[in-house]
Amino acid sequence: MQYDAIILAGGESSGELKKIAPYDNEALIIIGKYPMIYYVYQALRQSSHIRNIVISGPVESLRNIFCREENVYIVEGGDNAVESFVNAVNFLQDKEPSRSVLIMPTDIPFITAEAIDDFINQSEKHDAEFFYAVTSKEVNDHKFPGVNRTYVKLTDGIFTGGNLFMLRTGIINQVIDMAVQLVLRRKNPLAMARLFGLGLVWQYFIKRLSIKAVEKRFYKVMNIKGKAIISDYAEVGVDVDKPSDLELAHRYLADITF
Repeated sequence: MQYDAIILAGGESSGELKKIAPYDNEALIIIGKYPMIYYVYQALRQSSHIRNIVISGPVESLRNIFCREENVYIVEGGDNAVESFVNAVNFLQDKEPSRSVLIMPTDIPFITAEAIDDFINQSEKHDAEFFYAVTSKEVNDHKFPGVNRTYVKLTDGIFTGGNLFMLRTGIINQVIDMAVQLVLRRKNPLAMARLFGLGLVWQYFIKRLSIKAVEKRFYKVMNIKGKAIISDYAEVGVDVDKPSDLELAHRYLADITF
């Protein structure tokens, strides 16, 4: 089955990143031979599951990069992730969207088609409406040893938030605010837990919080079935938001040619 995908590319480069990569927008930072967003795009394009790709960000710059690509649509990014997401969703809703929409940020140049396909394939096995990728510390340390990530210890294991999300199109308007809040808080598990109530925060502190408990609370609060997808691909959980991440990307991606 094929899906539409959204790349959120409206984020400005952070102060620390900008010191070593003088670009106003993260998506445009050159890694190896290409802008960072081009690696994300190529992973999506190589996935057998992806139909249309909508990129929400600086229109003029992005059109220069994707002017020759088919089924790629550029919409203006907003002042924040919420506005960028809404702009992309509104565009897709006018185009007869697919059953579900895959959402990802632009700062995950390590992402691969295999990781995307695995996330989608796992999601298709579950009766849920919102899907969110997580990866384990073990998987990340094996693939990218020494990379600092924010982890949370659950009864299921030690995990970090991933950077892939999928929504059933029928509930987009219902969950749009919550979905974006999860994107904004994906690196802060405690902040994510607060969205669902102090009970989850307490379970976290006494080390009794589980993935199932979060999913259950999500359904109670939102009346939406959510499902965490545990990925064995570290590329899902490692993004570029500080100089050390960018240095890692240069080492891993310098020789890649599309």
